[in-house]
Amino acid sequence: MSEIFEGSWIQSENPDLVDAKIVTSVFNNHRVDVYVPDEVNAQTPVLVMHDGKNLFWPEFSTMGNTWGVIPVVQDLPIRPVVIGVWIKDEPEIPMIRLFELTPQQVVEADPSVWTEMLAVSNAGQGAPIGDEYHRMLTQDIVPAVAAELGLQLDRERTALCGSSMGGLTSLYGAALYPDFYGTVLALSTHWAYWDRKIISDLLSMLSHNPRARIWTDRGTEELDAMYEGLHEEAADYLRANGWQDGRELQAHVFPGTNHSEPVWHDRLPQILNWWLS
Repeated sequence: MSEIFEGSWIQSENPDLVDAKIVTSVFNNHRVDVYVPDEVNAQTPVLVMHDGKNLFWPEFSTMGNTWGVIPVVQDLPIRPVVIGVWIKDEPEIPMIRLFELTPQQVVEADPSVWTEMLAVSNAGQGAPIGDEYHRMLTQDIVPAVAAELGLQLDRERTALCGSSMGGLTSLYGAALYPDFYGTVLALSTHWAYWDRKIISDLLSMLSHNPRARIWTDRGTEELDAMYEGLHEEAADYLRANGWQDGRELQAHVFPGTNHSEPVWHDRLPQILNWWLS
C-alpha cells in the first residue's frame, strides 16, 4: 500500500473471514488494521473505527473481548471497508489513549476541565493531542487506504465510529472535519467525569451545513449508568439545534446493558444498517 506506512502491509489470518481479508501495517506508531471485502469498488463505504485493538483480535483487546466486527459486516447487504486504528500505551504516558481521544480544543478553552479529568482518571500529566490524532486519520491514514483500494472518498459514505471516549472523539472528529465524515456512530458516549458543560461546548462545534448524521446511545449498568441524564441532555441539545429524530439523529437507551465489547457487538448490526440505509 502507500509509502507513508512503515514497512509493508501484512495479510492477517482470522478464522471468521469469508470472502474478505484483513491487512495490517504501522504508521506513526499506530497499528492500522483494514478489513477489505473481496468485492470493492469506488463507491464502497468506509467505516473508520477507534480502539482498533478491540475490533478483531482477542489477544490484543483490552478486556479479552472484541466487537466481533467481522461477522457483523459480513452479514450487511453492503459490506464496507473497515479501518481500525490503535496505539499501544507508551511507558512515559500510560494512558495515551485518553490524550489522543480528548476533544482538544474544548478542554484548551477551559483548562480546568482537563485538569479535573486528569485527576479523576489518574492519567498523570500531559497535554491533549486530539487534533493531531484526527489530522492523521483524515489526511494520512484514510486517504492512503482509499488510494490503494481505489475508493472514492465521499462524506456520505464515510462514518467515524467508537465507544466511550471513542464515541466522544467521533463527535469531535466530525466537528473538525465536517466535509470528511457524514455520519458519527458514538456508542456509550463518555460524557461522565467531565464538567457537564462539555456537552454544549463540544456539540456547538458541529457544522450545520453540512450536518453529520449522529447515532448516540447508552446502557443502564455499570459505567453506562453514569451517563443517565448526560446522554439525554446531549440528545436534547442536538434536537434543539436542528437535528431531526430519524434520519439525522438516533439517540437510544438500552436497558440492562453495560459498558463492554459484547454489548456493542450486539448493537452494531442495527447501527450499521442505519448508517448504510
